[in-house]
Amino acid sequence: MRESDKSEDKRYSGALTKAWEEIESRDLSDISALSGGAIKGRTLEIDILDRRSIVDPESNGIIWADGSDMEDDLKVLLLHYLLGAEGKIDDKWASYREFEGGNLYYSVFHGRAIMPLISSFGEDPEGFAKAGEAIGGSKVSRGDVSLNFRFFPFLLINITLWEGDEEVPASANIIFDSATGRILPAEDLAHLSAELVQMIKASRSRIS
Repeated sequence: MRESDKSEDKRYSGALTKAWEEIESRDLSDISALSGGAIKGRTLEIDILDRRSIVDPESNGIIWADGSDMEDDLKVLLLHYLLGAEGKIDDKWASYREFEGGNLYYSVFHGRAIMPLISSFGEDPEGFAKAGEAIGGSKVSRGDVSLNFRFFPFLLINITLWEGDEEVPASANIIFDSATGRILPAEDLAHLSAELVQMIKASRSRIS
C-alpha cells in the first residue's frame, strides 16, 4: 500500500470514529426524522441518490441495502449528513463560494468536481442527462442541460452544463440548496460534489 493510501485510510478512520461517537450520543428517532431516513429494527435506512443504505449504530457499520460494502469516504459524508440534517430544504439556491469556507476550498471544489465534469460531459450533455437521470436526477430548465439531485433526502444539488462551440468552451456549474451549507462544511461539499460526478460517470459506463 502506498503511503498516501495509508494516510487516507487513517484520516477516514479517525473521522469515522469521531462521527460514530456523536451518533451514539443522539436519539436514533431524532436522527431519522431530521435526515429523512426510516428506522427498521435497530438500524436506519436512508437513500443516497437511487440507492438505499443501512446504518447500524450498534455495530458502527454501514452497507448498501444489497449487502455490498460502502467506501469509507462516502460513509464519512453520510454520517456527517446524519449529524447535520435539519429535516428540510430551503428551496433557495446558493453557490459554493457563498458557504462558510467556500472561498478557501473553492480550488479543491473546482479541481475535483467542476473540471472533471466539463472534461467528461462538456461535449456530451445528453450523455450527462441520461447518466444523471439513471441515478435519480431530474431535469430542470437551466443552461443547455440541467439536473437536480437529492444526494441525501434533504440535500439538494443542481448540476448545469453549457455546451461549447468553436468560439466558447464548454462550461459547468454546481449549486446547492442553501440549507446544504448548514448541513455540511465546505470541505465535505467539495468531496461530495466530486463523488456525485464520479457516480454520474460510472452510470454512463453502465448504460452505454
